[in-house]
Amino acid sequence: MKRIFSICCLSYLLLLTGCFEKNGQEQSGDNIIDADTATASSAPIIENPDTTLQPIQELKLVATGNTLDEIAYKQDTLEVNAGALVKLTFVNEGVDMPMVHNVVITKPGMYKEVALAGAKVGASGNYVPESPVVIAASSIALPGQTVELEFTAPAEPGSYDFVCTYPGHWPKMHGVFIIKPNQAEE
Repeated sequence: MKRIFSICCLSYLLLLTGCFEKNGQEQSGDNIIDADTATASSAPIIENPDTTLQPIQELKLVATGNTLDEIAYKQDTLEVNAGALVKLTFVNEGVDMPMVHNVVITKPGMYKEVALAGAKVGASGNYVPESPVVIAASSIALPGQTVELEFTAPAEPGSYDFVCTYPGHWPKMHGVFIIKPNQAEE
């Protein structure tokens, strides 16, 4: 066994040493390639950041209450720029198990329709219908849970809606999602 190991190691070393000449250049067929000598000090310095990257607008939405009479979103209005990349952190401060919530962003005036359709979808679909009027939707947040949602805001400025589509929650848990014009458009 030791002999097989020694032969394998010797073959490997011969293979490796055959790939390099004494001058530190790697042989590859007829091409000579410089051996990897890159270091942090030899890396190119990028002075201008990539301008195609767009910053993410971060939002936080909190669901409160522990009974159907108490449930609410702490904020009734959220604002972002048109076409912004959005990261929405959704916090469910409820304690009891019936306090299950989500947040669904809809086209203007469509939150009630989406909520009623979501109730028919059920838990397996996070109470979110497949519909062109749904812009973005979180997963279900159980009591005490935080979920995150990332999406691109609509490009068209205006007043959109957000709503909890868990059955029976929409009358008390909805708000306005304002899409502001980009400053370049003003």
